[in-house]
Amino acid sequence: MAWQLDLYIVILICGAVVAGAVTVAAWKRPVAAGGRDLAVLMTAVFGWCVAAALEAAAADVPVKILLSKVEYLGIASSPLLLLFFALGYSRSTDWLTHVRRALLWAIPVTTLALALTNEWHHLIWTGFSLAKAAGARLLIYDHGPFFWVHVAYSYALMSIAGILVLKAYFRAGGLQRRQALALLLALPWPWLGNLAYLAGLTAPAGHDLTPLGFAIAGLFLLWGMYRLQLADLIPVAREKVIESMGESLIVLDELGRVAAMNPSARALLSEMAVPDGAGRPGRVVGSPAGVLFAPWPELADTLAHPSAGRKELTWEGGEGAKFYNVRLSPLAGGSRGASAWVAVLTDITRLKQAETAAVRARRVAETLREAGLALSSTFDLREMSRLILLLMQRVIAFDAGAFLVSDAGELRLAALRGFSGESGILGQTFPVAGCRLCNLVVQHQRPLIMESIRREDLLVPLPADLDVRSYLGVPIVFQGNVTGLLALYGRRPGHFSAEDIPVAESFANQAAIALQNARLFDQMSALAVTDNLTGLSNRRGFFELAGKEVERADRYARPLCLVMFDIDDFKRVNDTHGHLVGDQVLRVLAATVKKTTRTTDTVCRYGGDEFLVLMPETTLDQALTTAERLRQKISTEMVVVTAAGQLSLTISLGVVALSGQGKETVERLVQRADEAMYQAKAAGKNCVRG
Repeated sequence: MAWQLDLYIVILICGAVVAGAVTVAAWKRPVAAGGRDLAVLMTAVFGWCVAAALEAAAADVPVKILLSKVEYLGIASSPLLLLFFALGYSRSTDWLTHVRRALLWAIPVTTLALALTNEWHHLIWTGFSLAKAAGARLLIYDHGPFFWVHVAYSYALMSIAGILVLKAYFRAGGLQRRQALALLLALPWPWLGNLAYLAGLTAPAGHDLTPLGFAIAGLFLLWGMYRLQLADLIPVAREKVIESMGESLIVLDELGRVAAMNPSARALLSEMAVPDGAGRPGRVVGSPAGVLFAPWPELADTLAHPSAGRKELTWEGGEGAKFYNVRLSPLAGGSRGASAWVAVLTDITRLKQAETAAVRARRVAETLREAGLALSSTFDLREMSRLILLLMQRVIAFDAGAFLVSDAGELRLAALRGFSGESGILGQTFPVAGCRLCNLVVQHQRPLIMESIRREDLLVPLPADLDVRSYLGVPIVFQGNVTGLLALYGRRPGHFSAEDIPVAESFANQAAIALQNARLFDQMSALAVTDNLTGLSNRRGFFELAGKEVERADRYARPLCLVMFDIDDFKRVNDTHGHLVGDQVLRVLAATVKKTTRTTDTVCRYGGDEFLVLMPETTLDQALTTAERLRQKISTEMVVVTAAGQLSLTISLGVVALSGQGKETVERLVQRADEAMYQAKAAGKNCVRG
């Protein structure tokens, strides 16, 4: 079998060499997904060129027919492979599922199958003839009906591929735009070669220049791959990373204009309510950065006057303050230095919030520890409540605060902070039901924040110059019972936040324990100076108080008297009716004495049936009058109802006054009152002596 070599065959061989070179380069280089489609495409073109060259060189017609069928491997698949490459390059493969990919192969596979079996149906070519040119060995095919289906489908695929690359060209910038340009320069050549073949414009007729067109396109692809990194994995990966990175990236040119932005930067621009900020980069690119970011003056100034380094900026947006770390890096220019800049903005809001929360948590812990130490050193309710408000203000900013103690359905004001003239209302009690907000806190035993309140919502009467608008109430709960309330007020609406609640609750827990300890201490202190039977002061309590009163009266020369009395014939009551009746008599007597004397007087059960009444600011005559009134009250009005009947009693009283001649002890004063009482006993009982 003789083989021929002419210019057309040489051209096809050169095309095969170019296609092979592109194939080897595409397979060896670390290409992206679209690059693999390019490698497969050029492999098909290589096979097409080789088969076409062999067909042109062969002299035997059956061999030519066989090689023509082999060519259809490239003829049928190349347009679709070109589309796959364009889809991968333009990153439009999301819709290309496995099912759709298989459907796209339906016509190319059918075309190849029909070409291989053409003798049975003649759908691809109906016949052929030799070229009329002298010495020509080319076969001129008469194309069948399905061949034109294949042509229409191939042109549609190549048109879509061209549109995708064209869109990528207008959408991209920089290196990606130059890559797209290389592809645009490569795409027309296969079309031109095929159109010339189909229109019979080749000389001599029958020369199919389509594979040559693909080979010429391969030259542009080689240029794009080696000079522009076309389909390389690194640039594509770099772009993927930049597009998907959470940081906002802004590229500035030498004139301070925005040259490029990633989606995060466009989203930031949109957040600042800059017109056309999101999704329309064409309106942003080319704008001066200082003007574009004018709503954020700090960033605008930073971008308008760039300098290498890092700085922290704050953006006061609609959702509160956000914090960004801005890193500026120069892009090396000529001898004059940087010609462009890259700015990367990293949102560090969560980090700053975590740092702030950690600092606050540490400050709260230190303050609570200090509160625990301070509260353990005092059992005085007023001092304790004052300390709670003082320490709370270190970690919760409030303009006014009140510490209230629960007492039989009322709230008693124990301490205030931020009020003018507070001493005038300390100790006052207020009904819980009289304040809607405090009542809600007490009833539900849960903290309550009110972002906007009215003056009538307040429990504590506020000074006219203190205008508060927000409220934070926290119940003080001990063992399931509300024992107090912390009421905090702010001057502006929304002053308190949910973050303040756990901090306030921690202080409320401390206060609950301290309040319970203070109450227990008060109870123990009262028991230590109180007579269990009568509820009057006992001897210990009396001497503590009387010592202070005697010292004060002696220092300031003020009158003071002491009355001592006992029940006449009390032993007979115990002997006749028993000690339980005797105890009942003592309780009734104590209640009668408390009602008859002043609140400033101190009544004491001295021992047994003996009682003392200390009367400050009282002269001897006034004391004698009071003693006589007490005697008459008991002897004529006091009746003790017992199981054995009604009992009437009398008492004998001794009255003495502070001598005023030098310091007199309480013991000496009691001794003189005792002597006066025995004078009353000697005078027949039921009388007063002084």
